[in-house]
Amino acid sequence: MLPDMSGYIATALLAGLMLYGGGAARAEPQGQAAEPATAGLNAPAVDHHQHLLSPQAAALLNNPRHAIQLPAGIAQLLRQHEEAWNEPERLARIYSADAVAMDVDDEEWLRGRDEVAKFLGTRFARPYKITPIAYTGDEDSGHLAAYYSRGEGTERRHIGHTRIDLVREDGEWRIALEHPTFPGPTAQEPLDAARLVALLDAAHIERAVVLSVGYWFDSPTRSLSISADALRAENVWTAEQAARFPDRLIAFCSLNPVSDLAAGVLRDCAADKRFKGLKLHFGNSRVDLLNAEHVRRVREVFAGANRAKLPIVVHARTGGGGEYGAGHARVLLEELVAAAPDVSVTIAHLWGGAAFSPEALQVYAESVAARRPGTRRLYFDVADAGLVATTPELGQIMAERMRQIGLERIFYGSDAAFGNHPDPQGSWAAFGKNIPPTFAECEKIARNVAPYLADAQESHPAP
Repeated sequence: MLPDMSGYIATALLAGLMLYGGGAARAEPQGQAAEPATAGLNAPAVDHHQHLLSPQAAALLNNPRHAIQLPAGIAQLLRQHEEAWNEPERLARIYSADAVAMDVDDEEWLRGRDEVAKFLGTRFARPYKITPIAYTGDEDSGHLAAYYSRGEGTERRHIGHTRIDLVREDGEWRIALEHPTFPGPTAQEPLDAARLVALLDAAHIERAVVLSVGYWFDSPTRSLSISADALRAENVWTAEQAARFPDRLIAFCSLNPVSDLAAGVLRDCAADKRFKGLKLHFGNSRVDLLNAEHVRRVREVFAGANRAKLPIVVHARTGGGGEYGAGHARVLLEELVAAAPDVSVTIAHLWGGAAFSPEALQVYAESVAARRPGTRRLYFDVADAGLVATTPELGQIMAERMRQIGLERIFYGSDAAFGNHPDPQGSWAAFGKNIPPTFAECEKIARNVAPYLADAQESHPAP
């Protein structure tokens, strides 16, 4: 996720930023056995945590999350840059007298507006747009991170990154430094049901639970793309794709549980018999489990899913990059899971997602072991656990908590096979390598199948 830009924009941001990234960098763990516990073991029967990527969702990943507010003079300067893309003499007017630019072909700095304009005015074969992604500045100077882009909508591609430093010269904004980097970020291509089934075949996995990413289109993290129509379209597309392979793929609907759209979308999900359950992502939806109004709204969604007999998969880590620990876990169990006593609730990513929270996992494990209310139908998937376990110590903690929970409640899941994330086969290997369950324990987890898959014909009355 793009960080807040409160100071100078680092060159690293421009050298390889992936706006759609969702987690911290994952280092290769040290000191682990080279041979994973899953080596020689049959593949999991089910990948309980997968996603597809529709053309509209891919376009969302390929574009900035937020509108960047630029001073009017700078916005006008960028338009002049675009219009004069192949006219060095005209382009020179927008640079300061002592401007510098990096010639990425010959790896040398060019100095002076004429040299800079000559290079950049002959560097591009076709017109482009400048897409701002981050800006900071004051009345006299500014720093901009941007893409050079071509195309619109689902055809939009970012062909390069650039860092641009701006100064006021003779009362007008001018570019003092431009540092282009090519190529731009790798464009995300759609991942449909046929491609996912091929990945499952390569991993020898029989079935997968496909969790819609419809909530992306009702997320405050993507303010440019909030759309009730797009949310519903993404859910429908996911159901249609899964229906192409009814013996292989199981579709879950999704929504933002604190949105005003939640109740209506939940009714749609319950009415569409192709959906087997409901996916919630508290982080993406910016749910605050310490906010009473948020808890009330999410509880209504849990209760509605319970009435509709829709099992729930929940990415429980809350939004905003803030704290997520024991208190949040208790609210989830006591206020939310308790509102859905008749359906299974699966906590995604073992502890709830993103950065490891041993405190939250401890609450979940101890609550299940003590058979506390709200845990009778509580389950856990291990999607990304093997990637987050970057040290033997972390892997050991996870393995011990899984044993405390009971392996019969642990489901294999691998998460999306796009955005530089490993495919199902790679994720299974990472789980066996970085988390130290025994061969027999891995075999048990591989055979586990969620209870909702054993009753695929159950009807879903409206909530």
